[in-house]
Amino acid sequence: MIFNPTNIILVIICFQSILFAFILVTGKSPKRTSNLLLALFLLSLGIQMALIISEQYSKNFKAIQPWMCVFGFAYGPLLYLYATSLIFNYFSLKISNLIHFLPIIILASGILMGLDVCPKIGALLYVSLLVYTFFSIRAILSYRKVVKNTRSSSHLIDLKWLQWTMIVFSIILFADIIDHNFFDITTAYGVSFVHLVLLFLVNGMFYKGLKQPQIFMGITQSDQLITITPKNDDNVNKIEEDVKEELDQIRHYMQLHKPFTDSNLSLHELAKQLQMPPRRLSYLINKYLDQSFMAFINSYRIELAQERLSNPKDDTETVIEVMYEVGFNSKSSFNTLFKQKTGFTPTEFKRRQA
Repeated sequence: MIFNPTNIILVIICFQSILFAFILVTGKSPKRTSNLLLALFLLSLGIQMALIISEQYSKNFKAIQPWMCVFGFAYGPLLYLYATSLIFNYFSLKISNLIHFLPIIILASGILMGLDVCPKIGALLYVSLLVYTFFSIRAILSYRKVVKNTRSSSHLIDLKWLQWTMIVFSIILFADIIDHNFFDITTAYGVSFVHLVLLFLVNGMFYKGLKQPQIFMGITQSDQLITITPKNDDNVNKIEEDVKEELDQIRHYMQLHKPFTDSNLSLHELAKQLQMPPRRLSYLINKYLDQSFMAFINSYRIELAQERLSNPKDDTETVIEVMYEVGFNSKSSFNTLFKQKTGFTPTEFKRRQA
């Protein structure tokens, strides 16, 4: 085999993918299903890279070339199921999930019978990848909406890295379409742009995919239902007097008991404290206060932070101490929201008050 920059990158991708897959499968994590799906994705990628490398020196490459298409049809379903397993904490692999891999079963059966149908359905491969990428992104966007309306903090449910994974995967997909159907896109020294981005994706998916499931909580079925308001829900159609009374009850409780100082406060927990149905509480906050649950809770946290920074307990009290005591656990989120509200960072605000 000739060791040029392209081959070196392919070898690295192959080695890392297979190694990472092994670590994910053998490691201990509460998200074993997610790790298994990610491992299968990386293993498929590693094997395909090995086949591409073998093309240069294998005499029997024509016998294994048809299998290249099979791996392509595996990436979309595996990535979609992986994203879904992270988003929903009740996700589990079922027999019905095999329908996603039906094209692979058909292709593999055809190849074993001596039929190479990949050249005829090459376009369908890109369609499959585009469709699964679309559904993965849609699931992530839906997830973000649910989180904003059911959680007061996103530090245990942040999936920004998964969004970036989907973006990078989309870049690879479109670059591959251009490279195979329009014109060659290579970087310096003849290295494929697709392979370079793929190397970046493998390392990013492993690092974040291995780390995130250990702390990730996901959303429940009841979280999803909260964001859906049935048209015939009697609680939604209460008279305005009842609505005003309920809003006053919520405001009074927030001011008196300060439940927002709990950094892990959820819509379900606050509804339980208020002795109110979670869906009703969500509806009141969204409809009449024109806020998501997360924005509603954080507004009280910022208000209390302003008060605490203006009137500290003592001269040694720090901004970080105030941040934790009012319910924030992310310095970046605290600084961003505080500046949006006051026009100053917490440190600048404290200095001005002093």
